[in-house]
Amino acid sequence: MTSRFAFISALALLLMAGCASDPVHYAAFDEVDTDTSGIVEWYEFKKVYPEASPKSFMEADQDKDGDISPKEWETYIERYAP
Repeated sequence: MTSRFAFISALALLLMAGCASDPVHYAAFDEVDTDTSGIVEWYEFKKVYPEASPKSFMEADQDKDGDISPKEWETYIERYAP
């Protein structure tokens, strides 16, 4: 019973922490690159993740050039993977 309580408590803390920060997005690059241009632009990101904030996009856009390359997307997912 104690381990069940600990699990529920830990889950509640994770959920609260998740609500306080921007969600991390884990889709495959091809799913986000909806126009198949080889880069993800803000409008594509927002189309796939309507709840996303510009902060989430900027975290993935590491060189801050306004779009996300496949390598940047891979790095973003690796950095924030659960």
